Amino acid sequence: MAIKLRIDPTFEPADAFIGIATNMQVTQMVHFINSKTSLNLIREDDLPVYSEKTDSIQTYKFFHCVDEDFRSTFSLLSNNNNEGLYLLPAQKQFGYFLVIYGAIPADKIKQLAAHIKSISGVQLAADINQEPGKIFGPILQDLELHITDLKRVKAENEKRFMPPAEEQCKEKYLLPFNLPVSSF
Repeated sequence: MAIKLRIDPTFEPADAFIGIATNMQVTQMVHFINSKTSLNLIREDDLPVYSEKTDSIQTYKFFHCVDEDFRSTFSLLSNNNNEGLYLLPAQKQFGYFLVIYGAIPADKIKQLAAHIKSISGVQLAADINQEPGKIFGPILQDLELHITDLKRVKAENEKRFMPPAEEQCKEKYLLPFNLPVSSF
């Protein structure tokens, strides 16, 4: 019998995985989170996640921000998409998840969860145990890849279109009297 080699992906849990139980629309939820906390969640491209149930890629609403003070990234994910599929079927009671990576202290995470729970219309905001790696691992990997891809696209868009000053001086049309570059 041949030995089947398989690669087990590494699973690095998020620093916090907060489930938010509410019936609010995602735009209302983001507005209230941004106004009650110091976060500035911004709509990004939808998060693509592979669904074993449909054997296809499903997309879920995704909001993201980076907090330089805490050196942390915050991502708000919708638990269900337009087709009625759940991101985490075992956590159907939650409408959204706030995923936090970074150096944020535990007391600030508890304070953030309390601020979210104080929003009118939110029934529950609780930190979820991430122990079952088979459930959370693939989603967190997809999230990490998506954030990396967003950073790459933003970096490409921010490239300068004008060449640096040193390169401009080498051009003939910028030199006085069309002198060759070697004469300087």
